[in-house]
Amino acid sequence: MKKDINSNGYIFLYATILIVVVAVLLTAAAIWLKPFQDTNKQNEKRINILRAAGIANVNADNAAELYKLHCTDEFLLDENGRPDNNGILPLFVIDREISVIPMKGKGLWGPISGFIAIDTKGNIVGANFDHESETPGLGGEITTEKFQGQFKGKQIRKNGQIVPIEFDAITGATKTSNGVKEMIDNTLEKYKPFFEQLQPVDAMK
Repeated sequence: MKKDINSNGYIFLYATILIVVVAVLLTAAAIWLKPFQDTNKQNEKRINILRAAGIANVNADNAAELYKLHCTDEFLLDENGRPDNNGILPLFVIDREISVIPMKGKGLWGPISGFIAIDTKGNIVGANFDHESETPGLGGEITTEKFQGQFKGKQIRKNGQIVPIEFDAITGATKTSNGVKEMIDNTLEKYKPFFEQLQPVDAMK
């Protein structure tokens, strides 16, 4: 008996088989690509950490090698600023002197993030920022060297106390700029116990 390819049953069966085949192919592709995606994500993290710490000429090709060379330690901190395998605050030590910490916050249109590097004197060595959906030419300017460069040399501590970081906001991007400030302030507050243990600037002279 000849099948009626125009029948509802045949169309439904054909559509079901097609959906299953496409789903299998997409799943297989996702599984195959995951290791590459994980590697790229890890490399991007290494690049951002190293750049925040002032390591020059870092790219996807040499990130793993330079990270192994410069990252002398990485661990988690507890709420008291002490190393703890069960801690929740990541910290990366570059060249035994620079502490790099991750930041997460909220911009105008979505999440913003970054890394800030601080030396043993409490000086900011560098910072970098990223975003998912800020407006190009406005909030998106947080990724530029001009914006990020102004943080270098700023002091996070005064008279032994953690102080807010002041910087020039981006014209026309008040919400994103405020998001960056809030992100930095909130991050430093979380890491406050750790940075309070740093040797005071006067004692380093």
